[in-house]
Amino acid sequence: MVSSFHGLELGKRGLSVGQASIATTGQNIANVNTKGYSRQQVNSTASPSLDVWTGQGANTGQLGTGVNLDSITRVRDRFLDQQFRDHSETLGQWQAKQTTLDRLETIVNEPSDSGLNSAMDGLNSAWQDLANEPGSLSAQAVVKERAQAFIEVAQSMNKSMDSLKSELTQQSQATVAEANGYLKQIAELNKSIVRDGSQSNDLKDKRDALVEELSTLMSIKVDEKSNGSYSISLSSNNQQLVSGEEVSEIDHKTGTGENEMYGGKLAGLSESMDTATAYQENLNNVVSDFAQANSMSAAGGKDQALFIGNAADFKLSELKVNYEASPLNQPAATGKTAAAAQSDFRKLVSQLGAQSQAAINSVTNHGATLQATENRRQSVTGVSLDEEMANLIKYQHSYNAAARLVSMTDQMLDTIINRMGN
Repeated sequence: MVSSFHGLELGKRGLSVGQASIATTGQNIANVNTKGYSRQQVNSTASPSLDVWTGQGANTGQLGTGVNLDSITRVRDRFLDQQFRDHSETLGQWQAKQTTLDRLETIVNEPSDSGLNSAMDGLNSAWQDLANEPGSLSAQAVVKERAQAFIEVAQSMNKSMDSLKSELTQQSQATVAEANGYLKQIAELNKSIVRDGSQSNDLKDKRDALVEELSTLMSIKVDEKSNGSYSISLSSNNQQLVSGEEVSEIDHKTGTGENEMYGGKLAGLSESMDTATAYQENLNNVVSDFAQANSMSAAGGKDQALFIGNAADFKLSELKVNYEASPLNQPAATGKTAAAAQSDFRKLVSQLGAQSQAAINSVTNHGATLQATENRRQSVTGVSLDEEMANLIKYQHSYNAAARLVSMTDQMLDTIINRMGN
């Protein structure tokens, strides 16, 4: 026998689900422009049926009891989320490298009328004038002044490269601190999500936003546990970073190349340090070769060389013009020529230009890939006003129908209770 109040219970459950669906749709509409918000949906299932006697012998039928509200969850695609993190990590790495190469191009400043190549040309020209007038004091003075101009340009470039390397170290330290900050916040949100329940949608959105910021800095793998918490590890060696509430902070490595294992921006900064160091070494080699080709003696030497420096342990910052030399020795015909050293510098400039353009192309390509992935992801997790408005109308009709069912059942009960006895 079916209870007389069965219709009321069935209608009440319909009202409950309809009300939750309308409220959830309103939440989606309200957060249509909220960055990091994931569209939410109501998940419902038919409630267990009742066995009823149908009058057909021993067989019974089943009568539905309405609907159960199971959960309100975020709409996410884990595969697209991981793709987004992977592309974000690669883009972060290339952005760091491209920024450094751009800085190096600014430091090298070629082609330019005030760059190192122009200073080399000026000194070579002055030597040629002195060769035409060996006894000219003014020609010797011009050679020395051109040599001083060459040193000033070279030392300015070297100092700027030192500053760039110092900035890269500071950026790397700051990025490690930033990454550790994200790890701590993610662990705190893990704790809150486990405490409040695995359907803490707003907390999960905040956590995913932090994870995506972290993925720009380093390459990570994310695993969601059954209790809703995240386990995060490094992609390169599976080093555990976050497990529930536990955090293993990363360390800043001091040597060049030491942070490449982390991936992302940290790897980009580490590779940038390697690149800046290599170009500075190449610059020192070029200047050393050019100075020796234009005659260089050790400090305190008694000869008439143009430059004073240490060929065996060359330091660009210590290179000086020998203003006491009079007359100047002509460049020796041994070793690398000034033209060959200058050609080496031109190769350095060409290589830097090619690397910088390749980095720009990589940033552009990976940025486009990341945006395409984000567009696909937003088609799943983003809020569509058209879709939500259609849902709102659908849920409104559903709610009104459930309310009508309750009203009709109430009228039927009123007939049974208050009128059948009359």
